[in-house]
Amino acid sequence: MLPVGRGMAFIEPGAYLIEEIIATIGYPGLALLMALDATIMPVPSAVVLGFAGHLSYEGRLNIIAVTLVGAVGSTAGSFLMYGLGRWGGRPFLDRFGRLFGLGGPRMRSAEEWFAKYGDRAVLFSQLVPIARDLIPFPAGMARMSAGRFVLLSLLGSLPFCLVLAVVGMASGPSWEAAVDLVDSYDVVIFMAVLLPLTAYWYLRRRSRGAVRPRSGDPNR
Repeated sequence: MLPVGRGMAFIEPGAYLIEEIIATIGYPGLALLMALDATIMPVPSAVVLGFAGHLSYEGRLNIIAVTLVGAVGSTAGSFLMYGLGRWGGRPFLDRFGRLFGLGGPRMRSAEEWFAKYGDRAVLFSQLVPIARDLIPFPAGMARMSAGRFVLLSLLGSLPFCLVLAVVGMASGPSWEAAVDLVDSYDVVIFMAVLLPLTAYWYLRRRSRGAVRPRSGDPNR
């Protein structure tokens, strides 16, 4: 996603190209664009999925397929960044990190977040703009299981893609204005998705701890 505060006027030239790619190639074009978005490339996912949702409104695409294809494409791009982290490691980051948008304090924050939360960082970061682009690299450096990384990235990408696609579909002819609004308040919108999921995870973990038998319990 684009940084907060940059509206549709800023991305109009690129938006036209995005629309042309999706309208001409369809689902493969959607997957490609979402993969590029997940690799720090300047591809606005809100426009990609918003327009795909708009095509679903017109009956040219299917909203479920758009969500699935978008999530698969995003996961593929994330896996590429994971691979760079796993096989390039710290030497690659130190030498080429800034060229890939992986340098500076944001990357250090991503490393700290992954070190602290592990699997949850991979899952929930897919719902948060910017974080979803950075977490795959430290996951790769930590040599997280590739299969687990792919599964968690896919699960996290599904609601992200669904929300944006539904916004485009529900807005109909006004999808561009809706995407502009989402781009301006993306953090608020996706925190609204993230917080319930976090609360569910916490309450589920707490309930498991409450029913776990204590050591020395005669009913064990």
